Amino acid sequence: MNTTMRPSTALVPPVAETRHEEDLARGLVAADEEAFAAIYRHWEPLVHTMATRSLGDAHEAEDVTQQVFIGAWGGRHGFRPERGALGAWLVGIARRKIIDALAARTRRLALVASAAHGTTPTRFVQEMPGEVLDRVLLGGVPTGKVRYDNLRAAVAQVLGLSRRRVEAERWTAFRSHYGLEAFYCQPGIRGAHEKGGVEGQIGWFRRNHLVPVPEVDTLAELNAMIDRWDLEDDDRRIRSRSHTIGEYFATERSLLAPLPEDSFETGRLSTPRVDRYSQICVRMNRYSVPVRLIGRTVRVMLHASELVVYDGRDEVARHERLIARGATRLELDHYLEALIRKPGALPGATALDQARAAGRFTPIHDAWWQAAVKAQGERDGTRALIEVLLLSRHLPHEHLVTGLAAALQSGALASDAVALEARKAADADTEPKRHLHPPPVVSTAARRCPLPSGPSYRPTNAPCPPSPTTTSFCGSADPNPTAEENAMTLPRQRGLTEQAANTAVDQACRMLRLPTIRSQFPELAEKAEREQMSYLGFLAELLLAECDDRARRRSERRIKAAGFPRDKSLRKFDFDANPNIDAAMIHTLAKCEWIKKGLPRCLIGDSGTGKSHLLIALGTEAAMAGFRVKYVLATKLVNELVEAADEKQLTKTIARYGRVDLLCIDELGYMELDRRGAELLFQVLTEREEKNSVAIASNESFSKAHMFR
Repeated sequence: MNTTMRPSTALVPPVAETRHEEDLARGLVAADEEAFAAIYRHWEPLVHTMATRSLGDAHEAEDVTQQVFIGAWGGRHGFRPERGALGAWLVGIARRKIIDALAARTRRLALVASAAHGTTPTRFVQEMPGEVLDRVLLGGVPTGKVRYDNLRAAVAQVLGLSRRRVEAERWTAFRSHYGLEAFYCQPGIRGAHEKGGVEGQIGWFRRNHLVPVPEVDTLAELNAMIDRWDLEDDDRRIRSRSHTIGEYFATERSLLAPLPEDSFETGRLSTPRVDRYSQICVRMNRYSVPVRLIGRTVRVMLHASELVVYDGRDEVARHERLIARGATRLELDHYLEALIRKPGALPGATALDQARAAGRFTPIHDAWWQAAVKAQGERDGTRALIEVLLLSRHLPHEHLVTGLAAALQSGALASDAVALEARKAADADTEPKRHLHPPPVVSTAARRCPLPSGPSYRPTNAPCPPSPTTTSFCGSADPNPTAEENAMTLPRQRGLTEQAANTAVDQACRMLRLPTIRSQFPELAEKAEREQMSYLGFLAELLLAECDDRARRRSERRIKAAGFPRDKSLRKFDFDANPNIDAAMIHTLAKCEWIKKGLPRCLIGDSGTGKSHLLIALGTEAAMAGFRVKYVLATKLVNELVEAADEKQLTKTIARYGRVDLLCIDELGYMELDRRGAELLFQVLTEREEKNSVAIASNESFSKAHMFR
């Protein structure tokens, strides 16, 4: 249906302003540098504001602004005043340059991510919309006028009976990018003869290739099929013509203009806000993002088949676009940080159902989960599964499933064991559905929480109650006062009352940060008066109480920082249960002289002989003696080193473990280490050699080299 535009004076700009813009436009076409300088002064603030709001970076917005005006000067001969105002033309160029900047940023991030993981971003490269358009344009841009029908994607309004059109915003940007000059057909029956041949060939293609409608899983698969059919059509002749379609195109190829250097970004940019469910709403559909972004505004680039979510310059989510309205697409990985705190929400989560439907959560995941819940309880078993799911951020999905199957077979119900088995699968390059049967390896979790169907193991004893903490006198108690504390002096008076004196002591202790003296001063003052202590003796009692309490708090902090899984002490160790352990030697080791010399110690024995008890007890004694101690399981240490290597943080991680005075490594040898993990563990031990001590508890002799295969 044809429509006519009603005359309206409200939309007509002032005559003087219109005249000024027309003069600048003529000067631009005539390559007048003074006119171009005036154009830059007039429109530069608008272009810079647009770029800053879209990119979020003032420096990058400045670069885009310069590119806009450089492009306007270089393409000034393509400006047509009859097609629109100069300002609208510049805004179109600005939007195109902003989209190009966002696309270049996305490509850089993809290349950086692929370089960090040693892979090629194949999926990203294949699905770039700009490259799809370049392929549609057949390697070049048609010159002269290009005939178009009044498609809705390009034409927003038909103006009367003429060929003038109000174009869609994105269509204007597309034509400006490729330099296309549009010639619109007449609407209705009047323009039927102007495009009959094209519509006839499109109908032939549809009837021969798209009837019946092909069944595909993704749009990428459909596009690949259409590309194949398009290439096959090069050998077809239209009716009785003498040449094929491919031969005609070979003749016309030389008439095409070269493609622009940058691809056109077809995506539509929006900035939704993340709701409390960690979801964003885009075109009446909801998509998940990581929970850390709740309450923040993100940028979304919406394409025909997918959408990409950015937080600043970082890509945080990528989803296949939903076609229907009111649908939801959730990624289970986005909610793992919240689920690790509330594991009870996982069984009924919608994200879990979608992960099952997509094949990301396999029956092997369910089997391992059920076994972990049966052995460790609902809460701890589900939390162990979530820790396994977090491994998918560092390990390929196929190898992780293989590791789950191997760990389930051996009864290893811990995430560290799954990671170890997954890396073994990666080293062996196993098939996703071909799970190898490793030699029977019994993990600590299996020994402590055996399954009824598996072999029966003797459970470990209950944890010992915390040992009494010893106190000692060490160091000075008076910290250096700051300048602020020097300025805050208390008024000194003679003949203070008892209440005023107590208040003055309390304020002074707060200022000097002496909490023990502040809390114990009344008792110590009463004791000094009762025992008739001298002033010097009373002062010594106060300082000794403060120093002893500080030493106790430092010991508690060091013990907590060591990360011991439970409290163990030498007092609670039963030397009679294992006569092979020399009690005198153990108490000699508790004096920590070997730690001062940087010597290593290794506790070797079978399961249940007290290795872990002695290792934790000796580490506790070292922490109480003032040494920095770190306790870690061998599998957990290896997993941390592998993840640090993948994230380019290996040097910092090794240095962190190298700074402690005593490194306690427990359960070395219970599970076979993969080659990469053994090499990284060797780097940690080499870093500490002859500098700091290492204490290892193992059930295997180091002469058995199969531990490090």
